[in-house]
Amino acid sequence: MIEIHPCTVTDIEQADTLQQLLANYGRESCIPELGEASANFDMYRAMEGTGLLHVIGAFGPELVGFAVLIAYGLPHYGGRMVCSMESFFVAPEARRSGAGLKLLRAAESRARELGASALMVSSPVGGRLAKVLPRSGYRETNRIFLRGLA
Repeated sequence: MIEIHPCTVTDIEQADTLQQLLANYGRESCIPELGEASANFDMYRAMEGTGLLHVIGAFGPELVGFAVLIAYGLPHYGGRMVCSMESFFVAPEARRSGAGLKLLRAAESRARELGASALMVSSPVGGRLAKVLPRSGYRETNRIFLRGLA
C-alpha cells in the first residue's frame, strides 16, 4: 500500500532508500551538460525555509518516490502564482502501484493550496513521464532547449 503525504526535506534526506532513489533518478533524468545529479540538501532546506519549496513523499512503507515543488509568481503574468515541479521521481519497482499518479495528484492539490493557478511539469524527451502526462490532463505548452555554457 502506497501512502502519499507532505513531508520535509529532512524526511527525504533521512530515508533509508534515498541513495538508491537518487541513483535511479540520475540514470533516468540526467542532463549531461549539468553534470551528475547531486542533491544539495542545504539549498533545499534553505528554499523550504523561505516557503518557496514544498515536498511530497510516496511511502510504501519506505520512501519510494518524491515530488518537489517550487512556488513562485510570474512577473510577466502580473505576479500570478504557479508551481514548477523541480523533481518528480518514483522508484521503478513502485510504478505499477499507481504511486506516480497519486504523487502527481497530490502535487496538484498542494499547488492549489499554495494559490497556484497552474502546475508546470517537465519530462525527459521521450521519457515515460512524457507519455503519461498527456493522458493525465497535461498539455505540452513549450519545449525547453539547452546549451551547455561551460
